[in-house]
Amino acid sequence: MRDRRGRAGGLAACALLVPFASAQTTKPPEPPPAVDPYTRGEALALTRAGYQSYGPMRFGPSTSDLVQGHLGDVPILWVETEHFRLGSSLNEYKPTKPQELEELKQELTGLSDVLERVPAKAKKLDPWLRLHLFARRLELLHAKFAERLALGTLTKSGVRVPEPAMPEKQLVLLTQKESTLARFTREYCGAERGDSFLHCFQDPKTLFFGISDEAVGNGDAELHYAVVYGVTQNLLCGLGGYPHNLPTWWANGLALWFARETRPRVMLYARPAADLLPPDELMDWQPLVRGRVAAGSYLSWNDMLARASWLEQPFGDNLVLWSRIDYLLQREGLAGEIALQMHLPVGTVPDGATALKAATGLELDALDSAWKDWVLDTYRKKRK
Repeated sequence: MRDRRGRAGGLAACALLVPFASAQTTKPPEPPPAVDPYTRGEALALTRAGYQSYGPMRFGPSTSDLVQGHLGDVPILWVETEHFRLGSSLNEYKPTKPQELEELKQELTGLSDVLERVPAKAKKLDPWLRLHLFARRLELLHAKFAERLALGTLTKSGVRVPEPAMPEKQLVLLTQKESTLARFTREYCGAERGDSFLHCFQDPKTLFFGISDEAVGNGDAELHYAVVYGVTQNLLCGLGGYPHNLPTWWANGLALWFARETRPRVMLYARPAADLLPPDELMDWQPLVRGRVAAGSYLSWNDMLARASWLEQPFGDNLVLWSRIDYLLQREGLAGEIALQMHLPVGTVPDGATALKAATGLELDALDSAWKDWVLDTYRKKRK
């Protein structure tokens, strides 16, 4: 995964570009039915699903209807949930891998608890079903994010961890083709990007993430992973008010952790453009980190915090970054303290070493030793 950044509406643009071949090449798809076959637009079904609207709805500086009109013949399905406004032009998808089919079966079973017309087993994911899956995935991510970072709770220091302070719901646009996202970003964001894009609209102030399936191009799980990676960064940006500056190790490390927590089999990260993706046998990161710690071959906290950017970094360093975040999130009572220290009032830039000491009570060298001991005590020696 390559992650190139520019400036856009006060927020860094983010490209999670994965050099895969296109996932599926088929004849032009039929447009999805105008009425959702899973809720049929029924008020009770919408309420059970946690939906507020299928549109029209405000979407950044425009509306869903105007966006649809600007994008022309690309049909977009819309849904507004408790925390997100989501648009999707994703095509039908047919899973083929046994493990992918099993994972989707579990997801569809959970979705069918709130949408009874959703089949627990589906041979294909039609555009409406993909919209429902991603709507549920986004809300599950929001809940997990709030739980892991102890948002809104009192820390041991007696201070409440900040919650999102954006006036508008977060926006997500999933497109099938890069050209569709490029048209949207050119018209509304002032920069043309067709792979993926993070943006902050100013009026009303709203955080936006868009990504094209064509740019990811290797399946539903990979797209899900990339969406979690991007949306996590926006969730972080919204904590305690926007804009505020976050160290790159924190923003990218949290995004990497939540993405891998959601889809641990997916081997994507912000790697150098010339590097090949690691083989599948390296998808289990615990024993890899444990081996590096045992051999004393790992990036120190000092070096990690001093790195100006966590984009296009080597595989081994991403292992360590992920594990350091894992340590902060898994230790009881620590996640809220570090979130409190990292999300200071608007206009204040947190210093990593100072924040970590305030949260843990340890200088960086002592924190290095504590993390190393935790890894050796916690992580597996052998991969699954």
